[in-house]
Amino acid sequence: MSRVALGLWLLSTLSVATAAETRRAEQVREDFTYGRAVVTGAVEGVTEYLPISSTGHMILSDRLLGVDADPAVSVEGVADRKGRPVTLARVADDYIVIIQLGAILAVLVAFFGRVRGVLSGICRGDGQSLSLAFAILVAFLPAALLGFLFKDVITAYLFSVEVVAAALVVGGLVILVAEQLLPKKAVGQADEVAAIGWRPALTVGLCQCVALVPGTSRSLATILGGRVAGLSHAAATEFSFLVGLLTLSAASVYKMWSLGPALTQVYPAGPAGVGLFVAAVTAFVSVRWLVGYVSRNGLGVFAWYRLALGGATLAYLALK
Repeated sequence: MSRVALGLWLLSTLSVATAAETRRAEQVREDFTYGRAVVTGAVEGVTEYLPISSTGHMILSDRLLGVDADPAVSVEGVADRKGRPVTLARVADDYIVIIQLGAILAVLVAFFGRVRGVLSGICRGDGQSLSLAFAILVAFLPAALLGFLFKDVITAYLFSVEVVAAALVVGGLVILVAEQLLPKKAVGQADEVAAIGWRPALTVGLCQCVALVPGTSRSLATILGGRVAGLSHAAATEFSFLVGLLTLSAASVYKMWSLGPALTQVYPAGPAGVGLFVAAVTAFVSVRWLVGYVSRNGLGVFAWYRLALGGATLAYLALK
């Protein structure tokens, strides 16, 4: 009899524990307020193309907003395209990638002439356009492959405030060293971006792999990769934007596709649309400003910003 009682008690305990690890979809949707959408969109738009890590800033801002991203809690009755439960950690992570659509739109508008020229050149079979398209693809593939293979490991072990803070500091130090060691190259009359070959593009692509660590910054990795490959600040920055256009588009499309029906079950259209719009506007301003600023002044100011934010975060964590 005692064994039966013990068994019943264990079953009741298990059911309570299981219930504690789920949350209703309605509750999760309520967390996506318009205020959160504005903050998330602004942080994403301002930081996506600056060499200060948009993912790192989003992790920090989510922490400040009190966003629940518990990987042990799943959304009740919601599964992705493969039938896997959708956790709160994935909800928060994928929301960032969806908002990136606004940043993608900003680059399309800011560099519409360049993108239109490449696409029309490809249709005509223009050699220079085909070469630039191939260079963008070469720069995109290394990080895309590593990200696809190790996305779950990266999300599970690297998406933390501690990793972000450390990466911000390391990235700041790398900028200071690179600005001293890499030769300054004046912008010439020739179109550097159009003339990029596959070897410089591969250098950019390999550097972009480092940005899979949150807090590193995809923009920083690709801009420095371009500088290492011999590009001027302006050309390295513009090529970084073009590579980012493909990288971010692929990430957003893949995330939304993999969510499947969970996309509409979890994310309310109103706040998501507002966040996307805010990200588009702020990213457009950021992109138009960045090329000119980096061409004139380099990346030094971003190094000091990274060191200040990363150092302050590490100090806070140490004293907590």
